[in-house]
Amino acid sequence: MILKIDHTARVCENIRHLARSLIFSEANVNLAEAVALFHDVGRFEQYRKYQTFNDSLSVNHAQKSVDVLTQRNVLDPISEREKKIIIDAVRFHNAPALPDDNGSDGMIFMRLIRDADKLDIWKVFADYFRRDAPHNPIIVQHLVDAPTWEQKLVAAILEKRPARFKDMKTIHDFKLFQLSWVFSLNFPATAVLARERGDLATIAGTLPADPVLEQAVWTVMDKLAAAEC
Repeated sequence: MILKIDHTARVCENIRHLARSLIFSEANVNLAEAVALFHDVGRFEQYRKYQTFNDSLSVNHAQKSVDVLTQRNVLDPISEREKKIIIDAVRFHNAPALPDDNGSDGMIFMRLIRDADKLDIWKVFADYFRRDAPHNPIIVQHLVDAPTWEQKLVAAILEKRPARFKDMKTIHDFKLFQLSWVFSLNFPATAVLARERGDLATIAGTLPADPVLEQAVWTVMDKLAAAEC
């Protein structure tokens, strides 16, 4: 529970930074922060009931977050526009892809929360390795700690596209999956922050020494190196 409370606080900081990089009005910066505040509210019921944060072993935590917000009338005091923006952004923050851009002003909030969330997931995972922490199945999605990896995830990186969650089998796969997210970032400021913080470099540094993996890591780092605000 503390892990997710702290994660939420940092995602709020991330999204404010990203929103301000887009020269948002202060009202829209605050609205973006509301999205971040609520994006994982379903995680608490998910963990209470299933003792996992792995959606494939429990429930879609984004939909659970929407359910909590609507069933408990959390958003009743705000305008219909603000309510729709928050609900849509929360619903799609973990989706494989966003819905088609219909020109609505909610689309940019969907993109913001996805980037802000990724930045902190990278931090959580990198800190886990920096501390050389004991094995924690919650953080590593109950994946097997084996010296192997799926070529499908490497192929996705080399093709400069996000890998698929369902292809993961080991912790090394999870590392590759997270590295592949650089190809789905929405804003240059996100890539700049990721490069400056060094979390992806830390994650990459824990992969086995292998020429194919090294090529995949180089492809990711090259993408980050090219980012400019």
